[in-house]
Amino acid sequence: MKHFALYLLIFFGGTLTFQSCKVPTDSNLESTTSKTETLPNLSKSDPSTHTKQQIALDTIIWNEHIHDFQTVSSGPPATTKYTFVNKTNKTIKIDRVEVGCSCTASDYSKNEIQPNDTGWISAAYKTANTFGYFRKHVDVFFNNGKSTHLILTGTVDPMITSPK
Repeated sequence: MKHFALYLLIFFGGTLTFQSCKVPTDSNLESTTSKTETLPNLSKSDPSTHTKQQIALDTIIWNEHIHDFQTVSSGPPATTKYTFVNKTNKTIKIDRVEVGCSCTASDYSKNEIQPNDTGWISAAYKTANTFGYFRKHVDVFFNNGKSTHLILTGTVDPMITSPK
């Protein structure tokens, strides 16, 4: 009987833990107080399930906020390129980019980005002489007061040979 009560306690405790870990579905859209545009959600699996979603027009839309390199070799930098679309009604420019530590380098588009044009940020984690899990960040600051926090994650495995 004690084992049964223990199993029930573990089951319901685990269920409550998982319920508290829900992630909001709109977590990668920046909040704004401006107009919205309705766009179709084109599901490839079943055309009859197309729904409408709201996208803020006065925002910057990123291709991703977190890039996971999975497993990389020690040696050459792990590099990725983040892109964004200027969905504001004004020209924007990246004021500055700040990396989380000296093991992370970045570059970015220096020109002004017109409405509906695309800009980019490249970020690289220096894997030489390192091993294990990493999680680094790059903060991007725009001239319109908006900012974005980008994240790079992965694991450096020194046993993997780097491609030549």
